[in-house]
Amino acid sequence: MKHLKMIFLVLLGAILLSACATGATSTSWPGLSADSTNAYLADGNNVYAVRLSDGVKVWQYPDKAGTPKFFAAPVLTPDGQLLIASAGTDRAFLSLDPATGKEKWAAPYTGAQNIWIASPLVVGDMIYAANNDGTLYVLKLATGEFQWSLPISGSLWGAPVSNGKLIFVTSLDHFLYAIDPQSRKVAWKANLGGSIPGSPAVSADGSTLYIGGFTKKVTAINAADGAIRWTAETKDWVWDAPALDGDTVYAADISGYIYSLGAANGKNAWPELQPDGPITASPLVLSDGTVVFVTESGLAYAFDRASGKAWGVGTNIGGKIYTTPVISGELILVAPLGADSLLVALNKGGNVAWKFTGK
Repeated sequence: MKHLKMIFLVLLGAILLSACATGATSTSWPGLSADSTNAYLADGNNVYAVRLSDGVKVWQYPDKAGTPKFFAAPVLTPDGQLLIASAGTDRAFLSLDPATGKEKWAAPYTGAQNIWIASPLVVGDMIYAANNDGTLYVLKLATGEFQWSLPISGSLWGAPVSNGKLIFVTSLDHFLYAIDPQSRKVAWKANLGGSIPGSPAVSADGSTLYIGGFTKKVTAINAADGAIRWTAETKDWVWDAPALDGDTVYAADISGYIYSLGAANGKNAWPELQPDGPITASPLVLSDGTVVFVTESGLAYAFDRASGKAWGVGTNIGGKIYTTPVISGELILVAPLGADSLLVALNKGGNVAWKFTGK
């Protein structure tokens, strides 16, 4: 699979550059998040805050030329922090003020043995951060101080998720791990038969996990014990997390096929759909009856949830898109790789509202 090899080379090349380069441009996809005021973009050597109203840069971190590497999506916390993690040689995990871009902790956490690919999870007053060294690190939210760690196995690329009781971590070693934060031990693990670079999606009641992976299937798993509820075959590997909307699970594979699966049974409600090219990003479900998919070809598509019918033609963003889009208010935010713009804002009709070039 030519496109699959290319995807691996993009990410693995970025990992190698981050581990040994001093000033090379990142070759990995960006990380993206947003609140009601700003978008936060981790791209190459910088993290940017971009004003949503007009696409103007509010701040960038670091404010001077440096050599960090960032591609995990920044995480906004309930207590007003912006957590970012470096894929550079310093392996720094730190907190910024989302309003100013200034560091909030007295010092970054630098105890991990490899780079950060996954975004962290915040539960209560703790941060759960999965590192590429195969370890889950737990830090105090207020200060970033190390609390405890749990060696797992393999490389950890997916962000941890929680159902309020257990912490779930995926690994490239083919296993999904459920971790009890009280005992600090693995409660159960499930072998899915292939590497899992993305996160699970958690049902609203916390009882079921929906997960893809390099297995050509989407799997529903009992969150309490790891038992498989159902599997749905896909044409190819599912890279990132499925998206949930009520009783429907949306997913996409790296051959570009998209799926609308029943959450209860995994049955696909859509006809065979393949917009144009490989898809690694998670789907984005909007409140107005559409599901947005972005492709490696640099296009964004909106589909009707009920019928799977495309609403118009795809919007050409440019470059290649591997990052899951983000919704904020009336804007759909898309972060391409290798395009003239680092960030593109679309309205819900698919028209470009503004572009951010990094300046």
